[in-house]
Amino acid sequence: MKATQDTVVKISYQLRTEPNGKIVDEAHAHQPFSFLFGHQNVLPKFEQALNNLGSGDDFTFTLTPEEGYGVHNPEAIVELDVNTFANEDGQIQQEIIAVGSMIPLQDNNGNRYQGIITAHDGDVVIVDLNHPMAGKTLYFSGSVIEVRTPNAEELQHGHVHDGTHHH
Repeated sequence: MKATQDTVVKISYQLRTEPNGKIVDEAHAHQPFSFLFGHQNVLPKFEQALNNLGSGDDFTFTLTPEEGYGVHNPEAIVELDVNTFANEDGQIQQEIIAVGSMIPLQDNNGNRYQGIITAHDGDVVIVDLNHPMAGKTLYFSGSVIEVRTPNAEELQHGHVHDGTHHH
């Protein structure tokens, strides 16, 4: 069976941001990454690179920033008042605003997203809302572990059920 629309694809992979650089993400064969092909669960060009591969096939491909998580947008770096990070008692939660911390945020429309604290000076906290992989070229290598037919529930829900996912 080949990786095509409405198949479950299980892969092992390594991701680098430089051709021979350190591994920044990976999935091993004993705990593969699984997704339902053709249901917008992965980056479009990632899926395209795996199209028509079968169990046992190896792959190596590169995604440009535009094909991955986009270019780094300087307008996505925002300054927030430190009081935004106060708890109910008005105390600033210092552990949350540590440089390098990833924080969950929500806009006025209820949309959720993540930001990374890049600096703070006591009154202002600088938050980078770019995806952590924005602006980076992505170098993938790995193997297809399995391609299978999804069950009816997976197709209905649009994603793979691995036995731990509940609705």
